[in-house]
Amino acid sequence: MEGDARDTAERVQKTGATEQEARILRHLDEAGRLFHELPDLTETDRETCAGHLSALVRVLASHVAERDHPGGWFFSEGHTDR
Repeated sequence: MEGDARDTAERVQKTGATEQEARILRHLDEAGRLFHELPDLTETDRETCAGHLSALVRVLASHVAERDHPGGWFFSEGHTDR
């Protein structure tokens, strides 16, 4: 448990994510690792998993970028370029 808290704190520091976002990133990393350890996965299964996990990480990254730099990014629905 202490390692999880340290990992979360490091992710917050490194990425600018909130603690909750950093925990999500940690869980996504763990899910990917566990998925890839499943026996008899096809290369297609591995690529599909990696693609979906990457998409979730990008969603979080765009959320952090937009929150920290609201004038410079426009990922939100309904944003209009001025």
